Amino acid sequence: MDMLVISGFLGSGKTTMVLATVGRIIEVTKKKVVIIVNDFGKIGIDGKVMEKYGLSVTEMPSGCICCTLGSDFLETVRTVAEKFRPDLVIVEPTGIADPANIRDTMKLYKGPLGKIKIVVVVDAVRFQLILKALTNPLKNQLNAADIILINKVDEATPEAVDEVKRSLQALGIEKTVIVTSATEKINLDPVVEAMVN
Repeated sequence: MDMLVISGFLGSGKTTMVLATVGRIIEVTKKKVVIIVNDFGKIGIDGKVMEKYGLSVTEMPSGCICCTLGSDFLETVRTVAEKFRPDLVIVEPTGIADPANIRDTMKLYKGPLGKIKIVVVVDAVRFQLILKALTNPLKNQLNAADIILINKVDEATPEAVDEVKRSLQALGIEKTVIVTSATEKINLDPVVEAMVN
């Protein structure tokens, strides 16, 4: 069982990214997928939307995946593994979560586990604002990432997108960076490819 953590601050487009890519992930990999959502924001993943892909959604109402869900998160993963036997578990934590904590927590998991990949979705429009207001939490997310998605490029100016790239370089973040828009489905093939490989 592999795990894909799709992280990012509230409003960055995590849920939209999950919805925009999950169908392609299933199509490309032929894997059985379960999504664990820490439904902290108002949007949340609609179970009915997921049913059209034949997916199971397990909602976690108890706050931040990284702080309050140490043992609960492991229990949820264990239950999902036993009940659904997925090939891939997609985890969407709350926006303030440090995805490195999920990776650390999974070290305590006793079941068979493949690779854990962390994707961080950043908002091309609000990146500089979030960087100023929440510098350390944002840096933690970016440092934990295997892949960084600069999302909402349809709403941002090319200059704003370039500024995000420059900021990532200035922070010393050397990760795979993909410019995309989950809403407008811009550049999703490279996103899906990076998620599954």
